[in-house]
Amino acid sequence: MATATIDLTGFDDLRGTSALPRSNGELVFDAPWQGRLFGLVVHLCKAGAFEWDEFKTHLIAVIDESGLTDVCDPAVYYRQFGEAFCRLAAQKKFFDATTLDKQTVAEAALLAHDDHDHDHDHPHHH
Repeated sequence: MATATIDLTGFDDLRGTSALPRSNGELVFDAPWQGRLFGLVVHLCKAGAFEWDEFKTHLIAVIDESGLTDVCDPAVYYRQFGEAFCRLAAQKKFFDATTLDKQTVAEAALLAHDDHDHDHDHPHHH
């Protein structure tokens, strides 16, 4: 079985604010969505949808605005990475912002279990 290797040359700022989380030189993802998000962003960039520096500018801004500069934690980093991609995608008009806002509200309601009315607690996994 062959494994695909992604050439990250130009995509990683090894010592900078936007450096990808690594352990022993390997990229670290805490959850499958993080790897999928990363792969999507790299794929779109390599396909010419945007320049990596455009994305990186948004990522650095999100990290700065969050005040959470310990981006070694993949849970923190990929939330910031996702927000940066959303900003870039909105700027590039990859989607209709109004539709995304409506979907975000609907998904938040589902996650908060606002879709049903009964008395019991749900376990919350973060």
